[in-house]
Amino acid sequence: MLDIRPAVLEPGAAGRPPAPRRTARILVVDAEGIVRFGLRQLFAPDPHLALIGEAATPRDALVVADRCPPDLVILDVDLGRGDGAGVDLARTLLERHRGVRILVLTGCRDREIMLRAVRLGVHGYVRKGADTADILRAVHTLLRGESVFDSGSGAGVVSPDVPRDDDRPPVRGLGSAMLTERENQVLRLLAVGMSNREIGRRLVISEATVKFHVRNLRDKLDVRRRTEIVYTATRQGIV
Repeated sequence: MLDIRPAVLEPGAAGRPPAPRRTARILVVDAEGIVRFGLRQLFAPDPHLALIGEAATPRDALVVADRCPPDLVILDVDLGRGDGAGVDLARTLLERHRGVRILVLTGCRDREIMLRAVRLGVHGYVRKGADTADILRAVHTLLRGESVFDSGSGAGVVSPDVPRDDDRPPVRGLGSAMLTERENQVLRLLAVGMSNREIGRRLVISEATVKFHVRNLRDKLDVRRRTEIVYTATRQGIV
């Protein structure tokens, strides 16, 4: 649901109807008060964003969402409990509020929880600790109907222009058998958000070798960008 606010008329625009300003409704769900405060401060100066509420628990989040349906929900998948409660909340929100967009903002490194979120169909994923400019950019990108997945490379948020799930054609089957053992190892580490440097350290190989395997993964999964590798592999059931 969007609020419509009249725009300020430009000089000489008298007599023309003002262009509407669309304000997106945002709900923040995070167990950490400092995170909710920081996001509130981040969005306050932006006239296109309206924070309609914040919550620390799934129950409180649903109360707010049912009372005032949001356009975008920013949530931490574990909500400080370590059990992935945010994933179940995301599923409920997607079922109850058609068209809602969900951005996961988390420090969670639990691979299974993150894969559950991706399989569920969240629209974006950014790690806590990202630059505020990157978080704000991710919010606006999701509100345009695109997807954002943080590569974990330290280069900021990457917007791969991934089509919405309803518009994406079925992916062709690949199967992990077509990946080498090393490619599978790299893929699993990409899935938990590791950078090329971190993967190299973990596997005791050079960063250039990691880049070589990532390039092979892109080719085999038929994707153009690093940020689409895990998304596509998850949809094919490879990870």
